[in-house]
Amino acid sequence: MNQFNKDIRKYTIILLFCAYHDTKYELSLYGMNKINTLGEISVVIATALMSAFLLTACGSQSSSSSKQSSSQTSSKSFAKSSSSKKQSAASSSSSSLKQSASSSSNSSAKASSTAKTTKVDDKTAGVMLMLLVEPDYLKQYIGNDYFCYSPAGENLLTDGGATTADYSYLTANGDPTSFLYYKVDGNTVTYKMWMVSDSGIVADGHFETKTVSLSTLENDYYVTQSQKDEVNGYVSQLKSESDYLNQNK
Repeated sequence: MNQFNKDIRKYTIILLFCAYHDTKYELSLYGMNKINTLGEISVVIATALMSAFLLTACGSQSSSSSKQSSSQTSSKSFAKSSSSKKQSAASSSSSSLKQSASSSSNSSAKASSTAKTTKVDDKTAGVMLMLLVEPDYLKQYIGNDYFCYSPAGENLLTDGGATTADYSYLTANGDPTSFLYYKVDGNTVTYKMWMVSDSGIVADGHFETKTVSLSTLENDYYVTQSQKDEVNGYVSQLKSESDYLNQNK
């Protein structure tokens, strides 16, 4: 804009200079036409000044429009930036809330799943295990005086107790195949059963050891009230192995 004003002043001086010299030339030639020439000079000067004024005004208006446009553009950019930041913040907040809700939901689901697993006693674990491996045997002999429970280490029978010393067992007190040995370690239930030989001879058999999770037994046999009633009913009918052995010495 400063350069534009300088150009206006320069062109105005040139016009005045030309008008002045033109006047001198006409005075020397026409003499008596001096007055008319001076009038023409006045017109030229007035025209030049008016042109300069208009050009200056146009330049100022153009500068003002440019500044206003720049200001509006800056305001729009700021508004867009502000709106974008608000949207980003809202999106981030929404994402955090969703993650928090998802985490809370997962925690609740885990807590619910854990709550379903009930810590049962050793007898109940043994009955559920027998429902898994020998359900018919359990249902056939439960309630008889010889169907008994023995806690770990109390009654050592097979091999002098060398392989079953830390195992509880359920039995109908028949041959070795009638014993179900087991022990609960946290969520793991390890159990042993005597397997007859390939030729069908019990004495030539061997122990077979397997494991199952306590939570699996509970989920399969101890969830509904009817299941709990059935298992607890079997548990209540178990006799003491020590009492049975003492009575049958």
